[in-house]
Amino acid sequence: MSIPIPMLDLMFFLTESQDNPRHVGALLIFQRPLRGGANIVDRIVNAYRRATPVPPFNRIPILRRVGLPEWQEVDRLDADYHFQRRTLPAPGSDAQLDELVAELHAPMLDRRHPGWRVYVIEGLERYRFAVFIKIHHSLVDGESGIALVRRSLSRSPRDRRIRAVIATSLPVATRVPPKGLLPRLERDVTQTARTALSIGWGSERVLEECLAGLRGFSSRTNRPFTAPLTPMNEPIRNARAIAHTVLPLRVMTAVARAWGTTLNDVALCVLDAAMNRYLRSIGRPADRALVAICPVSLQDRKHKQLTTQVSVFWAPLGTPSAAIGRRMREVIANTRAAKERIRALPKDVAYAYAVLTFALGETLALVSRGSADFFVPANVLISNVHGPGEPLYLAGARLEALCPVSTLIAGMGLNITFMSYAGQVTIGFTANASALPHAGRLARYTREAFATLQRQTPRTRPGLAQKR
Repeated sequence: MSIPIPMLDLMFFLTESQDNPRHVGALLIFQRPLRGGANIVDRIVNAYRRATPVPPFNRIPILRRVGLPEWQEVDRLDADYHFQRRTLPAPGSDAQLDELVAELHAPMLDRRHPGWRVYVIEGLERYRFAVFIKIHHSLVDGESGIALVRRSLSRSPRDRRIRAVIATSLPVATRVPPKGLLPRLERDVTQTARTALSIGWGSERVLEECLAGLRGFSSRTNRPFTAPLTPMNEPIRNARAIAHTVLPLRVMTAVARAWGTTLNDVALCVLDAAMNRYLRSIGRPADRALVAICPVSLQDRKHKQLTTQVSVFWAPLGTPSAAIGRRMREVIANTRAAKERIRALPKDVAYAYAVLTFALGETLALVSRGSADFFVPANVLISNVHGPGEPLYLAGARLEALCPVSTLIAGMGLNITFMSYAGQVTIGFTANASALPHAGRLARYTREAFATLQRQTPRTRPGLAQKR
């Protein structure tokens, strides 16, 4: 069976290289059950090796020189390629786990096989184990990927079944196809016209932003393509630096409520403080606000699609040396304006705008700029993925943490994805190790920045948690 490859998914293949592959990942850390947990890793490995993959886990790309790119479904898998088992040396710390995941995440996926691999990792301290799922971004985006993980797990520790993610499907919205040649032709013509209109409108928006950016940086107004040149913008090499940290969701939500803003803005504020502190620590401080590209999900809440459905907005963050309170106010104002710009676009146009924005960013990354601090699109890509609210289990093992591991966009050697799960927010850092080798510092600086923001949020603001 052959299926056309959508426009944004195709871009992930066209821009992929050995130094900068286009796959994402999820690191699931589990606490073994007190009873029946001794052989749980054996059971999981065996269940995955026996599982029959369903779409999109049985698809390989067919990229012809002549003809449209298509997905082709395959009947057989190489189990030794797709499933591997690893053991951490003692003591099996989280830092060791991050190092192993960085090593496993770096290599490009082989296109002769469906674009995913699963690693079961044992030897973690405190009687834990992990499952690392690595999957090409053309198969899923953050929302649909987490929806698949959620459906493969159980809400009860008493449920000892093992459902492999690769054998898990999402509910599909039923659409009745038009009957007769004329209605089908009318549908196809309408869709073609909508696509052309969306690309045209999206191109107009990108062109307007480019013309504004060519005027250069302004301290009085926010202009696109005027991000500072930082180590995040250095050429991307194959090695990755991976780290993660966890913040309390309830306290983050209370801080957001106290500031009259969103959890997303709270995260952007503390991440901005951490990034600027990191740059100062390596002697490369930014001279103006860092700029973040933030994906916005276009997925239907009830019927998520197994494809990438996102748009993006760009936003300057805070003044590099700003105190945390001032930084919070600047982030709120800047992201509010950026979201209004993207909300003004219809869904199809917003999707086309994202495709064109990423395509332009990839093109600019090919241009050798040396030390020219001009027409830089952004410094970092920061994503917010809504994860499960309730605790989840695999064969009775409680999911302790759900850690995102992402891909890097050319010209932006840092990707930060944060995800809520069961009362906590896990923040995953994926960095270009040749320019940003100490991702663990970013995780630590983020925790410390949040503690500072929490202390400096006035108690008189309604709903603020009193925890210190």
